[in-house]
Amino acid sequence: MGSSAQECGCKGARFCALCETTERVKKLRVEEDKHTNYKVFVYDRARQLAIPTDNLNSKSSLQEIIDETDACHSTSAENAIQIDGLTLIHDFLTEAEESDVLEMIDTVEWVQSQSGRRKQDYGPKVNFKHKKVKTDSFIGMPEYADMLLNKMSEYDVTKLGNYQPFEMCNLEYEEVKKSAIEMHQDDMWIWGNRLISINLINGSVMTLSNDSKESLCYVYMPHRSLICMADECRYEWKHGVLAHHIRGRRIALTMREAGKDFQKGGELYEKYGAELIRLGNIRVPLNKTSA
Repeated sequence: MGSSAQECGCKGARFCALCETTERVKKLRVEEDKHTNYKVFVYDRARQLAIPTDNLNSKSSLQEIIDETDACHSTSAENAIQIDGLTLIHDFLTEAEESDVLEMIDTVEWVQSQSGRRKQDYGPKVNFKHKKVKTDSFIGMPEYADMLLNKMSEYDVTKLGNYQPFEMCNLEYEEVKKSAIEMHQDDMWIWGNRLISINLINGSVMTLSNDSKESLCYVYMPHRSLICMADECRYEWKHGVLAHHIRGRRIALTMREAGKDFQKGGELYEKYGAELIRLGNIRVPLNKTSA
């Protein structure tokens, strides 16, 4: 099920292929590429190291990054760096599992999001500025959540076990729409340490940037892979998915867990956390035969 011919939901400084020629976007001040002179790395999953490369830059294409990722396995690890908390699991889902999840995802209505993406949200409504949480529309997680969490628990060595999602969000990226998410850090008030994203339909790249170290790292995420960003990767690096790294249609199935204040014993556990945990353990049945 692809996208319908609807207008985008872009706001503020965000834009996509559908609105890039509008008056609103024309008035935006386009900043220069701040990563031009950054040292560039490519992630080697086998060695769990970011390998420096002179063959890539801040404008490198998806194919260039794939080629360099393949080549880096046999290159020297001299001057390589370790990004603590970065985990990449290839083939996290089987083809059959992905097919089942996609069928269930596409039975649910998509709503417009920012930067040319459509989304499906399972979680609370959060006002990050005023630090308020509403659970009125949060009725639970989709039924396929258990299958994903059970598979994650098999990877205890990578600290994916005992994961209690406070939010699950499906985000649709499409090449024709120039869908993207700018470099950012996820909110640190409500969301906890481990950010999980499962890459569906097509491979893409998670771009990491560390401004204090003036470093850029490309992490190629193959089809059906899982990426976890925690610890140093979560708190010292920004992350984003650039429009020119999208091919065809891609869905990012993203999960976020609770921040410490929302967990049992935290200051906001009684006010928000306990109810959010209760709702997060409810499963919403999906009708596979509907469209």
